[in-house]
Amino acid sequence: MFWYNMSVEHSFYQSSCIGEMKVTTQTPVLMGNRKSKLKADLTEWLLEPENPSVRYWTLTKLLGKTEGDAEVIETRRAIMERGPAAEILSHYAGHGRWEGERSYYTYKYTSTHWQLLLLTELAADGQDERIAAACQRMIDEVYGEDRSTILPCFHGNLIGYLHALGHGQDERVGDFEAELARAGTAGEWRCNINGDLPCAWGVARALWGFGRISGGERSGAVQEAIESGVRFLGRFELCEGNYPSSGPRHKLWDRFNFPLFYQADGLFALRALADLGHVSEEPAFRQALEWLEARRRNDSRWNGVSPYGSRMWTQLEPRRRPSKWITWQALYAIKAANA
Repeated sequence: MFWYNMSVEHSFYQSSCIGEMKVTTQTPVLMGNRKSKLKADLTEWLLEPENPSVRYWTLTKLLGKTEGDAEVIETRRAIMERGPAAEILSHYAGHGRWEGERSYYTYKYTSTHWQLLLLTELAADGQDERIAAACQRMIDEVYGEDRSTILPCFHGNLIGYLHALGHGQDERVGDFEAELARAGTAGEWRCNINGDLPCAWGVARALWGFGRISGGERSGAVQEAIESGVRFLGRFELCEGNYPSSGPRHKLWDRFNFPLFYQADGLFALRALADLGHVSEEPAFRQALEWLEARRRNDSRWNGVSPYGSRMWTQLEPRRRPSKWITWQALYAIKAANA
């Protein structure tokens, strides 16, 4: 049962996750038909065809169906025919570029780099000729740039979507992976944009990117960087977001956000850790999972926000409603922790 915590008593930290403010509440166990109905309603909601991308992730990440499953195949087809992925691709301008962009990075969040990240989150088909051309352009242009300074958030996203979309076998992508791994281990995840301090957003993005590489294809350096990143995230309170920062703590840590771009929040970090099998490894991660459970609505769904939706080609779901995107990711993190 992937979605419901069977324990009668839930112990969790208040949403601030400060100090020892531990709260214990008594939650009645849902029994018999009511429990089964709630589970069925939640599953049915996530599988609704109007959001084929969430349907795909529910089928594969939560229900364990394979890529060869007939429902999964049909859902992947639907992703490319209607909804946000199709809308994003309708603004493709040719030659690996999107309409109106000044570079692959600008404008945020309508240019090539960001579209490939979104298309990965949407489970788009990386063999589509438009997506393939954009991936090739990113490899060519980034490889030709001065990369003496590595931004873990950018490199993590780049590596992640190139692998997820099926274009990670180019040997130049291996160079990107090695550079990111060195930035994590030798460079201690420092970022000049964060005042040369270690950057939690960059670590989370790097782990997400490394998680898109098949386990057997990860180099020793990449595996060492993964372990370094997990240790770093575990040294602080993940749900509080009290990581080193050159400025005030970002408000993104106070809520569940989707989509994010170079940023991260607690749920994104938990998802990246779940991909790598480390989501329950540290006390800080287990505390964050309890905090996540505590934010669940009575109908077993989660609320969320889209802080950058107005700067994208299209919204990914209606506003001011429980979020399917946040809900499937929360359930995935909880399922991975209980595996």
